[in-house]
This record gives sequence, structure tokens and C-alpha cells, in this order.
Amino acid sequence: MFIQSYKNTNSNQPSRGEKSSGAVLDTLAQLRKPLQNQPLQEGKKTLYKRARAKYISNALSLKLKDLHSDLEASYFRTYGCASLLIQEGDKLTGRYCNNRWCLVCNRIRTAKLIKGYIKPLQELQDPYFVTLTVPNVSGEDLRDEIKRMTAKFRQIKEAARKAQISLKGIRKIECTYNRDRKTFHPHFHLIVEGRGSAQHIVSSWLDKFPEATRDAQDLRPADDNSIYELFKYFTKINYKNGTEVEALDQIFVAMRGLRTFQPMGIKKVSEDIEDLVSE
Repeated sequence: MFIQSYKNTNSNQPSRGEKSSGAVLDTLAQLRKPLQNQPLQEGKKTLYKRARAKYISNALSLKLKDLHSDLEASYFRTYGCASLLIQEGDKLTGRYCNNRWCLVCNRIRTAKLIKGYIKPLQELQDPYFVTLTVPNVSGEDLRDEIKRMTAKFRQIKEAARKAQISLKGIRKIECTYNRDRKTFHPHFHLIVEGRGSAQHIVSSWLDKFPEATRDAQDLRPADDNSIYELFKYFTKINYKNGTEVEALDQIFVAMRGLRTFQPMGIKKVSEDIEDLVSE
């Protein structure tokens, strides 16, 4: 059998008082067979992908923890995320850290958000993919700039409502890092209904941010690929370079307690994943 069971205990096993009659599985043990070039069935491929995500997350979380930032305890919590899984028949459960930098949790979160939002987004009439940007900022100014962007967008929505302009869709924030300039680029991606609404948003954004340039904004017809792209990631995870680990920490600290997604006129789907999740 591909899955390896373990009887040793660890903090990710069910706590005292929880009932579990299933086998306890070590997540990282699932990396072993693929490295021996043995073909995998579909279900085992899923376990292997989870194990690979766990392996990368462990390396990243320890590098982030060593920075001793305000998120040190949360980074260490990720190291223990989904270390063990409970198998009961075809059902797998495990404890998850629910952190943005955790690739294991992000796989679950992305699937959950796509499942919850794809139908209402596909039902939009004449959908447009919009990108709203501002000039790059320093790490010290990043959180304030993200808050300013969010507040200004809220004003745009309120003004549109008063003008009886319907804004329907979803807004997501992303942030990238410029290694050469050592600056950060927070920006919004949106999928909205109607070209007119998309144009109104871009025009209003430029009014709110006169320092932004028209050429840096973008709107184009959306399709299913746009929807999947929207839920891809909040920031690209690259931890091999020490400078980028520090940059990732600055991004995560800046986004602490802030939401990544904001639906407009459609039902909200929580970004959180439950502490005990079945897959």
C-alpha cells in the first residue's frame, strides 16, 4: 500500500477527547514512491502533490520564522500544518494552519473559492477582467498603501451605488516584489459585469489616484481562464533567495488581518479553511 501509517504521536493528531478510529498517515511519507519512479494512480497523485506542497511549506516557514518578525509564531505553526492525516476509508482529515504562505492550505483555499465563486462569475453578462495599479511603494509604506487602495475602492463602489451604476463581480488584491528596486507593487484584479462598469471603475480609480498612469491600468474581456487566474495566488512564493524571503515577510505582515477577496453583488465565500478539513 502506498500510504504509510504511523503510531507515534504529535501535536497534529486528534487531541484527547477527539474520536478517531482511522489510520494516522505521515504526509511527507507520500513523497517516497514517486522518487522511485513508480507510476501513481490518480488518488495517489493527489497525496503526492500534497506532500510536495508540505515539503516546500516546511522549508519556507522555517526561513520566515528565522526572521523573528511579528509573525514568527504563525510561521512556526505552519511547520506543523497537516503533518499527519487521519484516514477513515476514502476520507482524509487533518489539522491546517490556515495561513496565506502555506501551500497546503492554499491548495484547499483555492479549490474552495473556485467552487464557491465560479458559477456566479460564469453567469455574469459580458464580464471584463480589470487591473488597477498604483506606483510601487517601500515595505514600510506597503500596509498603509493597501489600506488606502481598499478605502478608495470602497468610495468608488459607494459613488457608483448613488449614481445607480451596478457593480457586480469580485475584487482581489495581489502584491509583487521588484528585486532590482526593492519595492512592492500592490494591485487589484477584478472580474466585473459589463464593459461600461469596467470603464467606470478605471476612470474613477484614476480620479482617486492621480499619481497612477492610464497605461498601467487594464481592462479586457474575461473568460474561464481569467476566473482561474484570479484565484491563482495572492503573491508568488519564491523563497530561495534570502532577500525575497524578507520581502515575503513584509508582504504577509502588511496583509495581516486584511481580506484578499471582496465580492460585489454576489454571495461572499469565506477565505478561511476549517481547522479540520476532509478531502
